[in-house]
Amino acid sequence: MFKQKTFKRKFTLALFFIICSLFIISPASKSFAATIEIFTKYPSIAVKAGEQINTDVTIENKTGSGMTVKLDIVSLPENWEAYIEGGGRIIDRVYVSGEDKGDIDLKVKIPYETAEGKYQVVLNASSGSYSRSLTLYYDVKAEIENQDTLKANYNELAGTSDATFTFELEIKNNKQREENYSLNANAERGWQVKFKSKTDYKQISSITIDSNSASKVEVEIIPPASVNAGEYTIPITVSSGSETLSTDLKVNITGTYDMKLTTPNGRLNAETNAGKEQEIELTIENTGSSALNNIELTSWQPDEWKVRFEPEQVDTILPGETASVKAFITPSSKALAGDYVVEITAKTPEVTSSAQFRVMVKTSTLWGIVGVLIIILLVSGLYYIFRIYGRR
Repeated sequence: MFKQKTFKRKFTLALFFIICSLFIISPASKSFAATIEIFTKYPSIAVKAGEQINTDVTIENKTGSGMTVKLDIVSLPENWEAYIEGGGRIIDRVYVSGEDKGDIDLKVKIPYETAEGKYQVVLNASSGSYSRSLTLYYDVKAEIENQDTLKANYNELAGTSDATFTFELEIKNNKQREENYSLNANAERGWQVKFKSKTDYKQISSITIDSNSASKVEVEIIPPASVNAGEYTIPITVSSGSETLSTDLKVNITGTYDMKLTTPNGRLNAETNAGKEQEIELTIENTGSSALNNIELTSWQPDEWKVRFEPEQVDTILPGETASVKAFITPSSKALAGDYVVEITAKTPEVTSSAQFRVMVKTSTLWGIVGVLIIILLVSGLYYIFRIYGRR
């Protein structure tokens, strides 16, 4: 029994010391982990003499506090050139916030006279007491055919169907010889794709690029006038004598809203009598590239006139389609004969279309008959008076 109590006491004390040790060691281990790192995805590559190699390098700050990191190329083969870029500018420092990463570009120019073999470039990153180095390995070979590259500044642009979409392509010739590249686009019927030189903006179908050099080409894409809203892909190919490069340019048509309010025969006039309802058939045509939803019909008419619609609202009209609506116009019962204007409007939150109708109000046939009878009675009365009293 005594031994069991002694064992439990010792076990409890041991557990207590282990827990205390963890609390003591934890801050120290966290402090030990604080550092900076420098790395690249491909630290060893095969190259050819005369090439300029661009390498993406990442600086990682694990200290928890922002810092400015100094960058130094501490080792470089004889006659080689190298510099560091950030944001398109030559730099020697980069700011990296706490627990974050900073990206830089290491550009290395290999002389044409470089012999075959393996070479090293060492890049150092330091800030205060923190310092790390990255060694990059370049295997210079005479017989190596590097692939050319094709890169677009944007892979997708959005706009309406009447917009012109402009992309920029960078074609890089990584060969040791001049290359001529033909430019092609596999666009659907109705689409216009134009390639233009960045130097004089003339339309071109091919471009010649010097060895180990790059050129930029502008691609102008014009959609068809009747294109519907949606996403469209235009495959682009750039072909030389040795290889074909390709990329997809995407155009997102957000659509245009437009409609036309008219009648089936295009006539915008009607005839009726005072107080009599007249039916007019209307057509609403969606002339845009986006669907029209919740089309409401309203009107402006002379005082004491009435206008109603069947239906009062159209739910949806797809691009290129039409909807029929009936308008019933009732002039005032007191309206005099003559021409009047009634304006009818179809509207959605995006677009409005109006049409003015000339409504001719005619004299009622009944009143015409009454008028004739009155005239006949007057003439008859005068005739009777002259006949009776005229003899005297």
